[in-house]
Amino acid sequence: MKKTMKACGISAVVLGSLLLASQAFSHGYVSSPKSRVIQCKENGIESPAHPACVAAKAAGNGGLYTPQEVAVGGVRDNHEFFIPDGRLCSANRSNLFGMDLARTDWPATNVAAGPLQFVWTNTAAHKTMYFRYYITREGYNHAQPLRWSDLVLIHDSGKADQEQFSYHTVQMPPRTGRHIVYSVWQRDWERDSAEGFYQCIDVNYTGGNNSSVPASSKSSSSVGSVASSSVASSISNNTCAGLGIWNSTIAYQNPTQVQHNGKRYQANYWTQGNDPATNNGQYSFWLDLGACTGSTSSTPSSVAPGSSSKSSVAVSSSAPSSVSGGNCSSPAYVNGSSYATGAKVQNGGSEYQCTVAGWCTVGGPYAPGTGWAWTNAWSLVRACN
Repeated sequence: MKKTMKACGISAVVLGSLLLASQAFSHGYVSSPKSRVIQCKENGIESPAHPACVAAKAAGNGGLYTPQEVAVGGVRDNHEFFIPDGRLCSANRSNLFGMDLARTDWPATNVAAGPLQFVWTNTAAHKTMYFRYYITREGYNHAQPLRWSDLVLIHDSGKADQEQFSYHTVQMPPRTGRHIVYSVWQRDWERDSAEGFYQCIDVNYTGGNNSSVPASSKSSSSVGSVASSSVASSISNNTCAGLGIWNSTIAYQNPTQVQHNGKRYQANYWTQGNDPATNNGQYSFWLDLGACTGSTSSTPSSVAPGSSSKSSVAVSSSAPSSVSGGNCSSPAYVNGSSYATGAKVQNGGSEYQCTVAGWCTVGGPYAPGTGWAWTNAWSLVRACN
């Protein structure tokens, strides 16, 4: 009888362990655009054909059988402590060290600057503290292992409840060539667990438009807090009209715009408490879009980033920056006005067509033909004279 009870006890322990294991080792991965682990899993774990996946097999790819397990327990927002430089794509798991190889030929998804939808497929839904997305800096050296200092934050989803699929529209910043998007899923340690999940997504900037953006995001303010329209609208002589005043207690994310000390700024990435006046530049938290014209609003900003509220949308403009003429019939470009993808304007004696509505609307560095990043938002149609 005792032997039977002991055997039953052992069986219960084993069964309980198996149940716990099945719960612990089913979580999630980035299914669109396909992450590196998914690309190589689909290429063949035992007999891969892609050169990068072949090299990864030799260096360790056993973890590809469970791509939803690229995880570390108990991280509680302290990712850099648990995952050292050079091991970000494997989350420092030895059976995935092949994913960390510094190569320039990983299978990649073609993308462009502007809104792009990412999808996490969650094989086990958990309560979420945040999903974060980072991207490598311009000029990143793919011959070197990926380091935390190579990344800049471009999106933070905030808290979420349990979801089978998690969709995030991320504003991709201007880049050239190949880059790595690094995504972190942090479980909610207050309501769930402190575990973190990690995915590397290889992308290649080729221009054009992103294909995996929801239709509603392409033509509405759900892209961010910048709305688009088919024609330029000039309803005020103040380029900061309708923009909230920067508030250090509010978290902003690209492409939210604010006014601060008589100037207009756009968030480059997720940011909170970083003064736009002292934290602006191409690779800093904010872009300086120039001085406000006319008087500025005195209403503090209270709209969170990503809101569809029209109070956070720049819909005003200054005087036209060029005069229509020659053989072009399109309207003159107005800095700070809203433009839809496909809209044509004239600026500096040439005609341009908008290719990424979110960036065309920004103005400043994306002004057609004159801004340092204009080619990420517009294409040259022809000379007007």
